[in-house]
Amino acid sequence: MSGMASASAASTTAVAVRQLGARRRARDYLALGKHRLSALVALTATAGYGLRSDESPLTSPAAAATAGWTTAGTFLTALSANTLNQMYEIRSDALMGRTRARPLPAGRLSLMHAGLFAAATAGTGLGILKTKTNDTAAALGAANIALYAGVYTPLKAVSVANTWVGAVVGAVPPVLGWAAASGGDLSLATEAGAYHLGAALFLWQIPHFHALAVMARADYAAARLRMLAVANPVANARWARLTAAALVPFGAGLAYEDVTSGWFGLEAAAGGAWLYARSLRLSADPSSVAAARPLFRASVVYLPVVLAAMLAHKRPREEVAAEAAARARAEAAAAVAIAAATDGEGLSDTRHVAVPWVLLAPFPFLPIVPLHVTTSPKP
Repeated sequence: MSGMASASAASTTAVAVRQLGARRRARDYLALGKHRLSALVALTATAGYGLRSDESPLTSPAAAATAGWTTAGTFLTALSANTLNQMYEIRSDALMGRTRARPLPAGRLSLMHAGLFAAATAGTGLGILKTKTNDTAAALGAANIALYAGVYTPLKAVSVANTWVGAVVGAVPPVLGWAAASGGDLSLATEAGAYHLGAALFLWQIPHFHALAVMARADYAAARLRMLAVANPVANARWARLTAAALVPFGAGLAYEDVTSGWFGLEAAAGGAWLYARSLRLSADPSSVAAARPLFRASVVYLPVVLAAMLAHKRPREEVAAEAAARARAEAAAAVAIAAATDGEGLSDTRHVAVPWVLLAPFPFLPIVPLHVTTSPKP
């Protein structure tokens, strides 16, 4: 009996060890793909989809399903890009205190396993985007993997311009989400909101990453990575301040395009002003970690809050279309009235004619007013 009990205990222990090993391996794969960063990237794609979608994912099962597939596909492609990044940077990661415990430099995963994981996540993610959304979204996902792993990553050892390329990478996912909702249409004439949103994500990444670079400045110097925070801390702080300031009016662009209400323009301006205020402290002391940390934390809070406010103030497209149609009808009626007034027969005559508000520029906030039109008899 004691022998059977010992065998059972040994079997239970072996199962527990295998389960623990599987959990550790799963955590290593998630770390290989920088799953928290990948989740943030996917969140921006979800926001892009929600902002453009004709139906709300909260009320429409079809829209919710497509939003889910868009999020999943973007998350998987981000995992792949981050894995390829870590495969390339094993040596530099081993030199930095904050990265040397990653799975590849620590030896917990092999390059072969990492390569298989990168291929599997890329293939699955792009397949989801292609079959569940459209070819445009899938093409953007593939382009972003190539840009992140093939351009941004090697550029980090060559030029401080790497940060700007990385900002382009971060600007693509919300545009991808928009394309998933628009049927792949990204024409500037009809989908200008996509570019406003992408530009905002591009700008946001500069103060976010430049603050982080100051905090990791010693590590970047040890790994000989070309970061502006190492090469020129003053310029690093100046760009963080300028791009934070540029975020102040971005919400007004979305309101102008009738993507959101005017309230979001005010909220986005307040958020940008908050980031700008934090950037001023870094400008005063460009190499100070104590000055960089508040800006970095503010940037982490800023993004989800602004994205949530943006979705909360989204204008339904059918409402915008109905308003445009009403304006067109009013302008057409005004044009007919003017034509009728100026084509009249007989004696001079003064009539009231409604003039569309667009003719009152640069004062579009004025109401429609009657215009006195005097007509003369025809010769």
